[in-house]
Amino acid sequence: MVLRKTDLNPVTKKFVEEFISASDRNKHLYDQIADYVAGDTDECPAIAEDPRFYSYTVRSEFDKLKKRGEELAFYRAAVLIYKASNRFYDKKNVMDECFLDQIELQGMKDIGDTEIRATDQKAMEAMRKTIEHFGHALFAEFLLKAAEDYRASISRDYSSTFDRAEFLLFISYAYTISPSLLEEAKEKLMPSYYYLVTGDTREYIKELHAIAKEVVTMQFSSNSFLTNESLYPSYVKEKKAALREKYYPGEQVKEGSLLNQKHLKRYMELVLSLLYFRIHVKGGINAFLKKEEEIDRELHDTLQILFDMFPLDILAEDKRLSNLVHMDEPYDLLLGLREHLLSPPTNWEQVKQLVQEDVTKSRRALELASIPMVKGFLYKTLAAEGVDLSEFQPSLEGIIQDALRRAKGSTKLANYLDEKVVLEDVLEHVHLEDLQLVRQQMILLSFLPVDHPFIARLIPFMCQYKDKSNRRVGHMCFAHAFQDRLTAFIDHYRKDEAVDIQTLFYQILSIKETHYYYTDVNEEVYRSLVVANPEMSLAQFDKLETELRVFVTQTLLAAKETLSEELRNQAILLGLADSSKKVSGLAGAAFLQAKDKELYLHVYQTEKKAKVKEMALDAIRSLDNNKEIFQELLINEKSSKFKTLLQTFIDAEEQGPDASLTHLGNLTDKRKLTRIKWMPLERMPVLRDQDGNELGQEVMEYMLTASIDFPTAPNQLVLDLKPSLQAVSVADFSAEVLRTWLDNGAVAKEKWVMPLCVAFGDRRIVDTIGQWIKEWTDHSRGALAADGVRALSFSNDLTALRLIDQIKRTIKNRQVKSAAEEALSMAAANQNISAMELEDRLVTTLGFDASGKQVFDYGDRTFTVKVSNELELEVTNDSTGKAVKNLPAPSAKDDQEKAEQARLTFAQLKKDLKNMVKVQSLRLEESLSKSRYWSTAAWKRLFVENVLMQKFAIGLIWGVYEDGKLVDTFRYMDDGTFNTVDEDEYELADEQLIGLIHPLELDEETLNGWRTQLEDYEITQPFEQMNREAFLPTEEEIKANELLRLPVESYSPTAFAKMMEKFGWVKGTPLDAGYYYEFYKLYDGMVAELKISGASISYWEGMEDVKLETLAFFPNKDAEYKHFYFKPVDRLKLTDIPTRIFSETVYDVMRAAGK
Repeated sequence: MVLRKTDLNPVTKKFVEEFISASDRNKHLYDQIADYVAGDTDECPAIAEDPRFYSYTVRSEFDKLKKRGEELAFYRAAVLIYKASNRFYDKKNVMDECFLDQIELQGMKDIGDTEIRATDQKAMEAMRKTIEHFGHALFAEFLLKAAEDYRASISRDYSSTFDRAEFLLFISYAYTISPSLLEEAKEKLMPSYYYLVTGDTREYIKELHAIAKEVVTMQFSSNSFLTNESLYPSYVKEKKAALREKYYPGEQVKEGSLLNQKHLKRYMELVLSLLYFRIHVKGGINAFLKKEEEIDRELHDTLQILFDMFPLDILAEDKRLSNLVHMDEPYDLLLGLREHLLSPPTNWEQVKQLVQEDVTKSRRALELASIPMVKGFLYKTLAAEGVDLSEFQPSLEGIIQDALRRAKGSTKLANYLDEKVVLEDVLEHVHLEDLQLVRQQMILLSFLPVDHPFIARLIPFMCQYKDKSNRRVGHMCFAHAFQDRLTAFIDHYRKDEAVDIQTLFYQILSIKETHYYYTDVNEEVYRSLVVANPEMSLAQFDKLETELRVFVTQTLLAAKETLSEELRNQAILLGLADSSKKVSGLAGAAFLQAKDKELYLHVYQTEKKAKVKEMALDAIRSLDNNKEIFQELLINEKSSKFKTLLQTFIDAEEQGPDASLTHLGNLTDKRKLTRIKWMPLERMPVLRDQDGNELGQEVMEYMLTASIDFPTAPNQLVLDLKPSLQAVSVADFSAEVLRTWLDNGAVAKEKWVMPLCVAFGDRRIVDTIGQWIKEWTDHSRGALAADGVRALSFSNDLTALRLIDQIKRTIKNRQVKSAAEEALSMAAANQNISAMELEDRLVTTLGFDASGKQVFDYGDRTFTVKVSNELELEVTNDSTGKAVKNLPAPSAKDDQEKAEQARLTFAQLKKDLKNMVKVQSLRLEESLSKSRYWSTAAWKRLFVENVLMQKFAIGLIWGVYEDGKLVDTFRYMDDGTFNTVDEDEYELADEQLIGLIHPLELDEETLNGWRTQLEDYEITQPFEQMNREAFLPTEEEIKANELLRLPVESYSPTAFAKMMEKFGWVKGTPLDAGYYYEFYKLYDGMVAELKISGASISYWEGMEDVKLETLAFFPNKDAEYKHFYFKPVDRLKLTDIPTRIFSETVYDVMRAAGK
């Protein structure tokens, strides 16, 4: 039996137990391990390497030792984990925790020597402590293994240039602490690293010269470098010959020695890692460029030589290097165009601006360009700018032909467009399979006018072309490239005998759901195509896949203003006959809303399906003269079932609307009763008519079964029963139906319960579904939660819309949030106002009168409740005039029923006020962040007429804006007047635009004036406004087009994400293992992207903290944002970002990081 120590502190004890449990080979050493970690002995146990030990199994307890400041226990635990680990990966993870994570290479940043030295000292101190606890020998072993791993990572191209520079910084620290450490690893280190760190200038410079000579004098593979691929071949050849003559005159090119892309990449990364390291050591770029030391002058010369030989390859490594080298050609423009155009999706407006910025430079780039896509875009854009290209060769047609002839599969297509072969020959030999290449070819062709001869021949080809692999690459790329002109193509070639227009239309429409993100076509393009060509859409309807039939049906039925009644009815008939429930459901809803007698009769008299015939009869019931129609149909009806049904309808009409309730049993689809077996109808609250008469169970059966096929909206025929039913009884029934569904697990198949219950229920339904939306969201039922949000939109109670607004702001699940935005947008559209205006109108007074008071009646006494300027409830006993904290329990003299009702109402009021303050604070802060403006009338309606919003208005400083510029500031006072910063009365004019001011908009005197006034009046702002931290981009950040001062600490993946979502950011799309790597925030026309090291959407114990990597801005275009994919080259210039948006974006991140 092994006796175990019991006097360890809980954290240390837990680590020891976890370690022993994870390392079977060392479990016999429990007491020695415990004594060592606790500091009772300095002798480290004889820990054996254990192949079955994984460091992540003890990570959580190891981290706790570090966070609690248990320094001795932490380092000794690190030694144990290191020794037990059998893999270098695990050993390195230990050293990451001990000191490696504190090594921060500044790279191309210019943050100053003092700050860099402080960071260096912190990292070196952590390394010293690690060496002290590990011992020289064990640390030397790690350094040797790290050097070996580093060399292996280079050979396998695993490490980045920045990783290499950080490794160089690491060994420089090691050399500073103990030079002998480096001697033991010398053979494994890159010679240039060793010579630089140890100060051997002569040998270091020799290494640099050797690299430069290799690059200049070796032969190279002409197609393996960006420079050679992107620049005109003769120019590249002449340039390199001139450079050889300049740097190494008389030196012959080495025969048989080939410089390939891999060799060049290693040379570049080696030189750049040396450069980043030296910039760090010198304290920034400017200090390095002074070149005070020989080693820096030689390094800079080597960089220039590499750049002169392979300019695009160097710039592709780091565009900021353009600030360190001499550049006399438009290499940066060519690289930018290449990245924009060859790496989809392409932001066409942005790339166009690149060319337009300097037409002379772009004209020179056209002469140098070799890539057809780049060359063609330059040609098209320059020609549109009026640049004379009449003498330039090749023409745009020639560039297109070059692009087609570069691929074997499209050479024949080039000949066909040139009229050298006939269509039959080309169809047999053309293979459009290379997605990237075909995309470029089609985009180049799209630069030509619709009636160009090339296009006139391309269209018949696309009509008949079929992919051999069924990937539809050709048509996909065609639709992507020509998406802005697809409707124009159909119109232009509609009467062309050489074009099978129906086939072309089908080819384009049928690939809608098969696009890759980089050949995406805007959904609006397809919508416009269908609306402009309804006859062809309906002609091809049966050949389309289900999702496309849904799309066509939705699109045509939504086109009420442009689609003829005949075509609309044709779409409905096709939909009703469709095998898809989705399609038939859409058509059925439109059918019931059509109010078209002829359509209804046509369906009833021609349709063979009983279900559809019954639907037609239900639809006829909605017509004014339905009795006469039923009588006419009864005369000719032969089916006994339908005779009975028709007679039932006639009898119901003769007996009046209330009597029709008694006939609902005949209308119930008995086949669907099995679907509601889980609903105990016999125990449900009874339904009553308007006179209070109890109704039979058949009414319940009809309401439920008739709703089954309506999962997204209530059945209009069921809604028609509402005026005949007693409101209280149907509300109680709805509440019990919903409760029963929830008690049975809220089965998604029966989600039709929600819109039905919302439409017939009361506030109870709204509150219950609201609570469950949060529950479903938290338990991975986002789709059902989103359906719940949509169901709430069918409530006539404004509380439901307010709840949807609250959900939009407080629930972060993208699916649920989108459903809330969709519901609010639909409600706003119905009222012909914007979504923001709707949100303003949803702001309630919570029952307070114009003076801000609300009286609660206990019968014998009353209590007056008002809201303070701090938005808290204040209660006064009217009998005594004294303030009380809450409504008291009723006394014997009080009316017990009134008092209890008052207490319940007051409790709800407290909850509602708390929610309102939370939502409105978020709304107003978002309005500040995104520069929202109100008209004078709208502002007064919201902030003056609403007594609760007055409290917000009083605590904030407002501005009057003209063309987005601040022209005046004011404050709203308790007495309803307006005040200036000088405390003069302010006259707020009509027809002004009013918004919340940002501190950046004010000069120092005005800002301090407002701060003083708020202090004098003892006003606490509902959120930070006047003392809000502001940020402006630095010169270095403007050059880099990204924020360079992100916090370097690590953050809890859950806490950080929660804060970011609170500030209106959304997580990026989860990738492998549910990890996401970005946060996004949408502004009007742009989106901010924060890249992080990666976090899981699901939390587990021991999950790694996240680090912040980059923050930049991109154009906000639907096609790109939908995929959450942005290329660094698409970054917006920080000089183009409005000051307020930049500041607020940085402020969000800093707040989330606790800064």
